[in-house]
Amino acid sequence: MLRKNISTIQDLENSVKDLLEKWHKKFLLKWDLWVWKTEFTKQLAKQIWIKNISSPTYTYINIYDDKMLHGDFYRIDTKEEFLNLGISDEIQEYEYISIEWPKFQELYQDEDFLEIEIKKNSQDKREIIIK
Repeated sequence: MLRKNISTIQDLENSVKDLLEKWHKKFLLKWDLWVWKTEFTKQLAKQIWIKNISSPTYTYINIYDDKMLHGDFYRIDTKEEFLNLGISDEIQEYEYISIEWPKFQELYQDEDFLEIEIKKNSQDKREIIIK
């Protein structure tokens, strides 16, 4: 487990760069509302030359340039619903994956996924925890 303090979006961008330089491409984002989940994905996309990232809160997944999947499973309540949406099959098709509010991980997670948690310590201080 690695812990790192971050205060700015630039710090977050540098953390994402470090992860990509170590060949990590699949991320499970676990943290509270309004603590940079979509911003993490924007920084990931920026590093692989993808622009115009938006939160998939109501669509469950967004696909960018046929190489990155961005998921948000907050609103999926049951394993049956998850399976009916066909998301687990779709996840396996992409090189870069960023999933907010990961659920039912046993249906798609492999050893390549890193769990990332960001805790808000104060108004302008956060801690990123990489598992």
